[in-house]
Amino acid sequence: MKLWPWKKGGPDLETRATQFDLLPGYMAAKSTNARADGMAALSATVAACGGAWSRAFAMLRAEPEADLLPANMLASVGLDLLLKGESCWHIRTLQGELDLVPVAAWDELGGGHFTLHISHPNTTETVAALASEVLRLVINPDPLQPWRGRSPLHFAGLSPVLMAEIENALSGALPYAGKGLLPMPATLASDQSSKVLSGLQNGSLAVITSKADMAVHSGGDRNEIKRVELTPDLRGLDLTASASGLHNRLLTACGIPPSLLSDTGNAGASREAYRLFVLQTISPLARILLPELKRKLGIDRLSLADMMAADVAGRARAVSSLVQSGVPVAVAMSLVGWEGQDLAGVSSVKTDSGDD
Repeated sequence: MKLWPWKKGGPDLETRATQFDLLPGYMAAKSTNARADGMAALSATVAACGGAWSRAFAMLRAEPEADLLPANMLASVGLDLLLKGESCWHIRTLQGELDLVPVAAWDELGGGHFTLHISHPNTTETVAALASEVLRLVINPDPLQPWRGRSPLHFAGLSPVLMAEIENALSGALPYAGKGLLPMPATLASDQSSKVLSGLQNGSLAVITSKADMAVHSGGDRNEIKRVELTPDLRGLDLTASASGLHNRLLTACGIPPSLLSDTGNAGASREAYRLFVLQTISPLARILLPELKRKLGIDRLSLADMMAADVAGRARAVSSLVQSGVPVAVAMSLVGWEGQDLAGVSSVKTDSGDD
């Protein structure tokens, strides 16, 4: 085929080959990774767990050098640990100071050698690194692969998938809620059909023409034109109870007391749930991560002081009770995490020991 019909000897048209399934496959992979992060099916409950872990880790304070692990980096660590059970960072020096770069994927080659893949906006950097240059934080290690971490959602079985499927079912049904069809006979006069549609036609109604007997359901009487509902009937599925049970199951698997995210509005129960979340979930995780942080970054402690600041009233009552029982003030302050505070004369202060 020539470029111009009247031009002889012209160049042939350029021929190009296209691989039609490459781009859709790439987009599908990116979508799956964005929704599930490769490990857990994302749902509102999983997002709530991720937010709780991320914010809790952001409130930890590294001692003695808090600048080594700023809040945004700790928040990323918390989210990685929840979704994947591990978090990897490349230790570098930037202008004479330590700098931690998040690693998207890595290969542990053995013998203390790693291949790190670091993502950038328009390229991926591949770095060969030694074990001393790699900060690897792991929780819930697999006994068969102790170098690999496991997400808390891994122990929940299919619960994250079921929760996501329930939300997908509801989101797929909502576009049809309130929608309907109005069958009308094709033989109906236009002025009569306009009169029928007045007061009925809106964004939720679609009109279709049909045979007279199908439209009126009786074969002759046009006054029996009825709307056909398209709203899905989900009552038989009992999704409310199932979703509530899965919601609480996922929260518990992630170490979050369900009462912490309850809508009851009970402040006392929320305080107790928050205290339980800090002491039974975040504090043990901080201790599990501490050896790696101490070995690679020289961090001696991940302090919970900022998190427990929300429990000032409870700890003040504990100090008062201990002091009134004969415990020295310094010891009582240390027991509640307030060591080093100057509270002269606290032992002489008498407080009411009644319930709040």
